[in-house]
Amino acid sequence: MLQIRLCLHCKEPIDGRRDKKFCSDGCLKRANENKQNSYESTEKRNKNYRLFDRASRLIEICVGHPPFERLGFIEELIQIARSGEDNELRVILSNRYLMGSENDYGNPFSGKRGRNYGSLAAMAEKYAQRYWKASIWEVVYCKVNEPPTGDCA
Repeated sequence: MLQIRLCLHCKEPIDGRRDKKFCSDGCLKRANENKQNSYESTEKRNKNYRLFDRASRLIEICVGHPPFERLGFIEELIQIARSGEDNELRVILSNRYLMGSENDYGNPFSGKRGRNYGSLAAMAEKYAQRYWKASIWEVVYCKVNEPPTGDCA
């Protein structure tokens, strides 16, 4: 009885030796590469956990400031990210997942009674749109020039 064997990576039919598990050397190589998502890579999962934890702590600090000081705090974070001193902060501020309203990461006050301030990434995106007329990604990766300060020389 002839059984059709499928490649473990791409699911294409395999011909040749009976113990062959992959259709090509390329499939063998891709199947053995390190996985770069949180579901299959413990290292990536831990890295994302630390990133989201830091985002949560930063938003707690931000909303702990009086309302009139929050814009200044966000501006400081953006300037640190723009300078390149803290690459992880760049990732936090420009992370599309953290900007989404469907997640609870980066909003320690979410829930039934929690006030929804949004995430730090969402606040930074609003700040960048209002004052820089650009996305936060363009701002933190220095793709746009600084906005005018309004100072008279």
